[in-house]
Amino acid sequence: MNAGNVSPGNGVNPSELSAAVNGFNLSQIAETDFEKRRGINAIEVRTGYTQVHVTGLQSPIASSRIQVLTEVANAGISLDFLKLTPTGLSFIIPSDKTNVIQKILQDKSYILDLATDRSIVSVHAVNMRDEEGLIASILHKVISAKIPVDHVADMHDRILLICHNEFAAKFESIIKKELGLV
Repeated sequence: MNAGNVSPGNGVNPSELSAAVNGFNLSQIAETDFEKRRGINAIEVRTGYTQVHVTGLQSPIASSRIQVLTEVANAGISLDFLKLTPTGLSFIIPSDKTNVIQKILQDKSYILDLATDRSIVSVHAVNMRDEEGLIASILHKVISAKIPVDHVADMHDRILLICHNEFAAKFESIIKKELGLV
């Protein structure tokens, strides 16, 4: 069927009409199955990070944050998961830059806290924010497993957690078991 021979009252059902109007026949639509199933479809763990907390910044705090970030950029350090706190900021960096960050920031009047051996755990799910309760159920699994989490972020298709390497492997195992991958 093509759109040229579709007219109201000629016995065409609505799905055929819609498909024909869009330039596809029903067999083409049935063969075009590219969407991923709803729910969690993958988990990824990336190791090799350090969580950096910088506090004790001078007023005005916004200017001090810019100063810290400028020093980090000037040292050529790539950061991720930037979070502004009432007294400073936090972010993660590649572990191989831990000594560099310590060197450039410890000589200042900042209070520096470095949490090494951190991982980024990414739990992937299509349209995660639209699927009611999915983020809550993932966080429930984390809490139930007594996994301490340093940071949580979400995107339209994943939730990202920062935690110690040891706990990242534990969480990955829990999710893989749920997905039937173990």
